[in-house]
Amino acid sequence: MFMLECIFKDIGTSVVVDVKKYTREIEEKLPFNSSATVWKQEIYFPTPITLDLPRESLIHKIHRGGVYYWPPGKALCLFYGITQPYTPVAYIGEIVDPTHALYNIKNASSVEVFKHTVDNQFTSIAEVLNKLGYTIATPLRNGEKVVVAYKLVDGRRYSIQLYVEDYGIHIESEGVVRYRDDLKSYLEISALNEVVSGYARLDLSEEGFIVLTAAIDSINEMEEAIRDLEKSVDRAVFIAKI
Repeated sequence: MFMLECIFKDIGTSVVVDVKKYTREIEEKLPFNSSATVWKQEIYFPTPITLDLPRESLIHKIHRGGVYYWPPGKALCLFYGITQPYTPVAYIGEIVDPTHALYNIKNASSVEVFKHTVDNQFTSIAEVLNKLGYTIATPLRNGEKVVVAYKLVDGRRYSIQLYVEDYGIHIESEGVVRYRDDLKSYLEISALNEVVSGYARLDLSEEGFIVLTAAIDSINEMEEAIRDLEKSVDRAVFIAKI
């Protein structure tokens, strides 16, 4: 497993990429610094990486949470919404973090990119998440280490963020839909509340997204809480699409 960490220095927040392809070409150019551009629901930045890509390896449709290489700018592109690439790109890997976390990143942010290593203070949490099939990372949020994890199951993306405190663990899902202070959001919340069960509860992220969260006292409850979140996310995504 090979992961990149991209630290956006002006906000003390980083995003981790699970690299699936071109690992050798990427790793040999690390570390490097760049400047990020925010375009629609995409963050991209130029790199010193040169990939010799045949035309047939490029694609013009991408998925949310995917990371791609844009040949004209030798750029890495992190897609966190419904934006599609300006011109064809090559698939690189997946964002480990819940995608709504990327909404805090501003245009022209200074970014440092290097190989990511999971912080060993979270070993016991990593063991539970690995058992559930998740890939985990430990990026920064406002200068503090958190745990993030994702997995893909039959094309569906599950991603969570865990805040580990002395008094317990707070678990937050990827955003289901952006919250709006209007009648439509009220109706969405009413419908979503009907499908939440177990440890899961409907909540609001700091970025303004409707999410599923769980608050647990100890790691012994974590596996059951995450399974409850997954089931509730499945139902919530179905409701949100109706």
